[in-house]
Parts: sequence; structure tokens; C-alpha cells
Amino acid sequence: MTKTIILGAFEEFTPNFISNAWSHPRSDTEGFATLPYWQNMARELEAGGFDFLFLAEALGYPMQPDGTVPEVVVREAVQIPVHDPMLLVSGLAATVDRLGFVVTASTTAQQPNLNARAFTTLDHLTQGRIAWNIVTSDNQVALSKLLGQTAVTPHAERYRRATEFLELSLKLWEGGWDDDAVVFDKASRTYADPSKVHRITHEGEYFALDGYFTAIPSPQRTPLLLQAGTSAAGRAFAGRFGECIFIQDRDLDVVKANVADLRSRAVENGRDPGDIKVIDAVAIIVGETEEEAQRLRAELDATPSREAAAALFMGWSGVDLMAFPLDATLADVSTEVGKSTLGVFQQGDESPTVAEILDRITTSIGGIRVTGTPTSVADQLQRIVDHTDIDGFLIEYTYGGMASYRDFIDLVVPILRERGMLPEVPLGGTMRRRLLGHDDDRLPATHPGSAYRHERIERAASA
Repeated sequence: MTKTIILGAFEEFTPNFISNAWSHPRSDTEGFATLPYWQNMARELEAGGFDFLFLAEALGYPMQPDGTVPEVVVREAVQIPVHDPMLLVSGLAATVDRLGFVVTASTTAQQPNLNARAFTTLDHLTQGRIAWNIVTSDNQVALSKLLGQTAVTPHAERYRRATEFLELSLKLWEGGWDDDAVVFDKASRTYADPSKVHRITHEGEYFALDGYFTAIPSPQRTPLLLQAGTSAAGRAFAGRFGECIFIQDRDLDVVKANVADLRSRAVENGRDPGDIKVIDAVAIIVGETEEEAQRLRAELDATPSREAAAALFMGWSGVDLMAFPLDATLADVSTEVGKSTLGVFQQGDESPTVAEILDRITTSIGGIRVTGTPTSVADQLQRIVDHTDIDGFLIEYTYGGMASYRDFIDLVVPILRERGMLPEVPLGGTMRRRLLGHDDDRLPATHPGSAYRHERIERAASA
């Protein structure tokens, strides 16, 4: 049976993202800071059948531990400039009716109550078309230098903090207000029934709260929970809480193993394995012929400088490749920053050299590379799904702007529809209904967040 897949577009509020290709002739990102730039993209993605626009986040830029910033970072726009993606969504939600939005927010940099209120607000304004991409923030140097955090937080501790952050958020979203708390009765001057608005108390290792959640329940209450990261701590977190998991693995056997592992972790946590959807990143180049596609790929690969690619890698992994001999490997290098990124290049005795890593990340630091004619690209995507049981794809920024997606929409999407990999009529509704296939907007009863609903707490207390 052919699997119907999920489609997202992978962007950041910046003129230059994964491929470092803002200077390519086909790129058109000069207007990235304006609302019309993103409105036009949202309209085309919605018309093209995409399920959501995924907005990554960068809280800093590549820098050395002492805060030194290589000149190439500013000169070639490597994660600078970057603007606030949260502020973009409400304007886009008013522009399109169906497209969903994934916004990245860090549990290391944000505050739970305000973050929860922001996502509830967006869930209202988008009518449930919002998801939170939960990250712990890899650029610890930036957090120290730009946000005033006094020490690097070890990787495992960041996930402990993330767990408490999310548990407190779930208490607010699921337990703060009963479904029928809002009365809006002018005659009795009763906006809300005080007995159905509940005081939330929390005293934890990282956070404390005592009071009421100030935002009324939204369509999903809890936004769809998306999580990125395939480290051991990341997979444990995803198996417990994640509803859609984003990976960037290129080896199809690794993808297959990670998909199976994530589903098994869901079962270990008492969840339905179907309540975890896994998507992988793909960087797609389409040509009328195989020769043209390969030429276009080579032109794209030649666009960024090796220096800029090394800076981007440093921002994602904390490792400055330019500080190593070209014949060295990263097999024994450790980091408290981007463990998943670094792990891709650590294969024991088979680890690539720094020169080989630089050549590879100059061409792309992201997910699976798919290059070919429209039919060939569709064949490759189908082969990935069939081999790995992946649930969909995050189509990566390649050229910059809609040039990253237009050929895929015009030439490949119709073939995927013909094969049943995409629905004839794109799905709508809330993000949770759309991506998980549920007939309910709320967290499923098997998700640990549902335990924070007031009625379940009362039942447990009276049992």
C-alpha cells in the first residue's frame, strides 16, 4: 500500500540558510526582511500542496569560544542576519487558509510561561495550524555571549531542562482552564467561571510557577509537538513527548533504524507508534534531463566558499574545522553543542578527513540529496519511503526563496499525486489532525501531556 507523505518547506528568517547559496543567480532573498516576501512564499507553498512552512531559529551566529567571529560570517551572511520567526506567523496565517506553520523555540533560552502564552496565541490566530519545534539550542557560546548565560550547559542537562520546561508548559496548556470555563455571560457579568480556572503550582529544578495561565484554551490547546535531534537524549525525549520528529540522516539504513527506534520508544512510553511521525530533510534539484540536473547541482555546490561552509559547520557543531589539519579526522572530538551534526562525521576508523568534510559541507550540510529528472526524483523519494518507512519530507532551502521549491511543485508534485503519495486534495484542519490523521484536535489520551488535564487529576485524587 502506498503511503501518503507529509511535505514541509525548511526555511529560516534569514537571507542565507543551509546551502549557503544566497549569491546564486537563481536565489532571490534580498527582500527576506519584508512580509510580502514570506506572504508570496506561503501562497505558493499552499497552492503547491505543502502541509507546512517550517521556520528554524538561530539565536546567535558562528563564533569562537572567546566570542571572536570570523569575518566570513558577516561578509557571506552565515547565520547573520537572522530575524524572529515567531513574529512572522500571524501575518502569514492571515494570508493563507490551509498552510500550517512550525516555529522553533528553545527551552534553553526561553521562559515556559511566556513561551506557552505565545504558542496559545498563535494557535488561536492560526486556527490550530501551529506546531512547536522544540530545541535545546546548540550554539552555547552564543547563549553565553548574547543572552548572558554564565556557563555552557552540558548536553544531557539541557534535555533535563527541556523535559521540565515542557512538563510545565503542558500543565499550563492542558490544566489551566476547563473546556467550558469561558462563559461570556453579559447578563451575570461572568466572563469565566472561577471554579473552572485552576491555579498551577510548580517547583522544580529549573523553574518555579505559582499562579494562573492567562491565555484561554486554543483549538489544539497544546500545539503539535515537533522535535529535532537524534542523539540518545534527543531520541529519549522524542519517544516520550514528540509527535513529529525531524531528522537529517542521509544513509537510508540509518534512517530506517531511527524510524523504528523512535516508534519503539513511543510504545515503551505507553503511546501508539502511529502517533509519532518521522520526517527527513531532502535537498532536491530537478532538471529536464539527468545531465541538466547534474549540471544544476554542480553549479549550486560551487556557490558557497569553503570558508563559509566551515563557519556554518562551526555554528551547528561548535567545531572549527579550520583549526584542524586537512588530513585529520573528528573521530575523537567531543562537543556539548551539536552532537547530532558532529556524529554524522564520526565513524571510527572510517571517519572522513577534515578536507573531505569541508568538501561535503560546501555542497550541503543538510539531509538527503536528490537530483534528477521529475520522474527520477519521484522514484528516489518513493524508494526512500519504501525502504525506511519515513512519513514525509522537509524540502530544504537550496537556491533561496521560492526557487528552492518551484521546480519541485511544478514538476514532481503532480507525479507524486498520480502515485498516491500525496492526496488529490491537500489536507486541511489543525496540524494535529492533518499530520497524525486523528479526528481530534487535542493530544491523544496516551500522550503524557493528557495527564495534566484537570479532570484526570481530579479522578486520580479521588481514586
